[in-house]
Amino acid sequence: MLNGVPRILIVRLSAIGDVVRVLPALHSLRRRYPNAQIDWAVESKSVDIVEGHPSIDRVLVFERPAEFIPACRAFLRFCSQIRRNRYDIVMDFHGILKSGLITARSGAEQRYGFARPRAQEGSYLFTNKKVRLPSQDLNRVEENLLLSDLLSPRRGQLDVTISVPPEIQDEIDEYLEETFAGGKRLVAMHIAVAREEKQWPLEHFAALADMLLADGRFDVLLTWGPGQFNAAEEVLGLTRRHPVVAPEMPCLKHYAWLVHRSDLYLGGDTGPMHIAAAMGTPVVAIFGNTNPAKHAPYQRPCEVLYIADPGLSAQERLRRITPEMAYDACVRLTGH
Repeated sequence: MLNGVPRILIVRLSAIGDVVRVLPALHSLRRRYPNAQIDWAVESKSVDIVEGHPSIDRVLVFERPAEFIPACRAFLRFCSQIRRNRYDIVMDFHGILKSGLITARSGAEQRYGFARPRAQEGSYLFTNKKVRLPSQDLNRVEENLLLSDLLSPRRGQLDVTISVPPEIQDEIDEYLEETFAGGKRLVAMHIAVAREEKQWPLEHFAALADMLLADGRFDVLLTWGPGQFNAAEEVLGLTRRHPVVAPEMPCLKHYAWLVHRSDLYLGGDTGPMHIAAAMGTPVVAIFGNTNPAKHAPYQRPCEVLYIADPGLSAQERLRRITPEMAYDACVRLTGH
């Protein structure tokens, strides 16, 4: 600690949505320590969420090779880099073995993390200040705020910021102005997720797109991530009224501004859902087997569509969330 000002490291490596959900805790820390050095350790997959953030002094990126042995060597080098930075405080918001090893190797005197069962893979062994969650059904944002409360009790409003450079804003603004005539509410529909048990049927997306376009008050933009373009094309092929398929986004900052400029986001439990909520866009969130109490967006407005029947498979729960139900939610959230 230099002149009473701490050096703080946040450890939350991935995934995209989980990184987004630590941002309110970051803001709480920055309000408590306006002059501190606050750094963030993250994997390259999620770096766009925190890069350029006004409350972060330095982003430390772990570039993980695909092969096991090179990945181990890269991880050891990354841990050594963190140790050289001589942090006073490390906060492990991830709670797995990898983040625990980073926390331990840092050499920080104060090492904050979760107690079991939230801390997994033995990560609790590497922290000396722990928060025990009062419930296993807390929203992840609330969990992270409880951890940051150990160091910086929250005050004021819940803040979330994803920094988007002006040149990216201009690029997205120009695309939207060229693609849509304006005057209608733009619905960004993210049509694919990585896990089958979270995937709303593609034919439901197509039916919803047709309903929104037939309404006359909406434009529909189908968004997609790496490796998901075929799903977007399939949805397009199932429609009668032909929504617009978004171009490939060069990075998450492009996507963040795209959904920020949209009037509504609709999609499953995935990173883009949390990006949309963080950017202030109303969200219709469709859940299958994951618990909305833990994983729905913390920000409002948000409407969750979920069939709470443990006797059904995740796919059947999702199938029973009809396009008509989703259409009604879109109308409610856009104020029509």
